[in-house]
Amino acid sequence: MPHTRVLNIYLPSPMREDAVAGKVNIINRIQAAVATRGLAVDIHPDTPEDRANPARRQGWSLFHMQEPVGPRCLCLRRAYHYPFWQIEATNERWWFDVARKTFDPAEVEAAAARPFYQRWRRRIVGERKISRDGFIFMPLQGRLGEHRSFQAMSPIAMIHATLDHDPRPIRATLHPKEHYTSSDLHALEDLIRRYPRLDVSRADPLPLLAACDLVVTQNSSVALTGYFMRKPAVLFAGIDFHHIAGSVPREGVAQAFARAEGTLPDHEAYLYWFFQLNTINGGSPEAEAQILSRFDRHGWHF
Repeated sequence: MPHTRVLNIYLPSPMREDAVAGKVNIINRIQAAVATRGLAVDIHPDTPEDRANPARRQGWSLFHMQEPVGPRCLCLRRAYHYPFWQIEATNERWWFDVARKTFDPAEVEAAAARPFYQRWRRRIVGERKISRDGFIFMPLQGRLGEHRSFQAMSPIAMIHATLDHDPRPIRATLHPKEHYTSSDLHALEDLIRRYPRLDVSRADPLPLLAACDLVVTQNSSVALTGYFMRKPAVLFAGIDFHHIAGSVPREGVAQAFARAEGTLPDHEAYLYWFFQLNTINGGSPEAEAQILSRFDRHGWHF
């Protein structure tokens, strides 16, 4: 009979093999955390067959970037940059707890936020020149012609809306890990022919991010990275880092652009609030307590 005092963790390869060898820090911290409450940890392959195994219903289960399937199942997902992680009841970031919180910069201590911002800015974007060179940077993601439920409109419609709203050149990039259909590529080619100020490439996003006036995207993490360069952003989809951006789902196109290009928000306070106060820092001494707090938050009172 399978043991019920167990946390089953489902991981893809090669993450699973590394975790079994003790080389994945967040898994080590989870194991240490639940051991204080008497739980063993079993690490499984992350395949549909393994996730469907009845043994999953014994004890508790943690999926990596897969939608949970029941009250004893949660999602583990990296919070964009190592060593920050989230444990949530969904894999959809726009429904994460932090996405539904209200950010108030007055509640963040500037003396803590400034060194955090400076340290992580150096680590994430390096010591690069930041400028405003008169163009909009648009990191594209996938499924360009499709309007999904968490989006205000499709990515192709987003390009149209931005061209209609703002006269500046747009430099867009394709995502290196996305497969684009022929219909998506033909739609982009048609837009490029019609609008000479639209350029689409597979260029490195960081130099474009450093030089742009504004980031416009559905919900690419590039916009969050841009916060470390104090770049304003307009988001056309739901996401967990929407609080200081113009949000088309929340306020419409015109107001989203107006908000993004109004008074700059307190990026230092926001990034400290988002990462330090609302994620699990797998590299911190408090990681085990943060992990157990997330399990408690979701009713896992083992």
